[in-house]
Amino acid sequence: MRASRLATLALVLAATLPARPASAYFEETALGSRGVALGFSALASIRDVTAGYWNPAGLADLAGTQVFIDYCKPYGVPDLNEGAFVVGQRRWGAGWALGWHRLGIAGAYAEDVLSIAAGRKVSDFGRGHRLAAGATFKFERVGFQPFEVRDFWSTGESGSVDYGGQSKGSLDAGLLWTTPWRVDVAWVGRDLLAPRFEFIEGSGGGKVPFRNEVAASLRWNKESTLTMGWSQVDRTRTSVNLGFEILFYDVFAIRSGLTNLSPVVQSTGSPADFQYTGGFGVFHQGYFVDAAVYTNHDLGASYRVSVLAPLGRQAAR
Repeated sequence: MRASRLATLALVLAATLPARPASAYFEETALGSRGVALGFSALASIRDVTAGYWNPAGLADLAGTQVFIDYCKPYGVPDLNEGAFVVGQRRWGAGWALGWHRLGIAGAYAEDVLSIAAGRKVSDFGRGHRLAAGATFKFERVGFQPFEVRDFWSTGESGSVDYGGQSKGSLDAGLLWTTPWRVDVAWVGRDLLAPRFEFIEGSGGGKVPFRNEVAASLRWNKESTLTMGWSQVDRTRTSVNLGFEILFYDVFAIRSGLTNLSPVVQSTGSPADFQYTGGFGVFHQGYFVDAAVYTNHDLGASYRVSVLAPLGRQAAR
């Protein structure tokens, strides 16, 4: 995944060899410990301000004004950090979210995403059936810091290499079907514009691949939810994700999930194909503090902490 590629890039820079930017970008843009702990299968169950990432159609149920902060330490890679800030509010019959996400290695590389998302109900079919739709516009920027390269094979002299930065726009779209059967179904198309970043002329660069994602959320009682997801990258590689959440006394939650990473990373087979996730949440009167950990046989462990708070009247999740 992105963490391993950035770690490799950092080692290459440290060794002062000619560096080549990574072939794919923005693979690590998830935000929110709750969705991550559910194994990335939470598209149909996220209704707070983080729905701007998971499924913008979920913003149709955004209550009041919410502020969200997220921090992650991916895979124990030194100087690699990930964070996000999102604010959202209901306006003009829709839920809106404005966010910023950054993944970067200090002094070497950074990926920034500025996003604006909106979601609203588009049709009420009666008898508990409802369809909502949403979209997220993303302004994505990749930037490299200048670094020194020494020519060991001829002159022995050093020189500066500066790949600079590039910015592109992209778009996500989502649908959310709410049913009276305790089952909600969602679809999200990520990076419909599939922007391409090319830092070395003639290299072909790397693009942000288009992804199809479908998910369902089954609430078999008030305290328990099962989530299931299917995703497809570039209309070829597919994976299946699972998650569950159990609530206790409306103040505490535990979560776990399983994600198949084989379409994303090159691995040697099971168990390296899978990412195991877990987490918990504490919440009261619209305030949520969530934490998640996800582990992979090859990549190691990542830790994430999120805080969501209402502004004004109490927010609902």
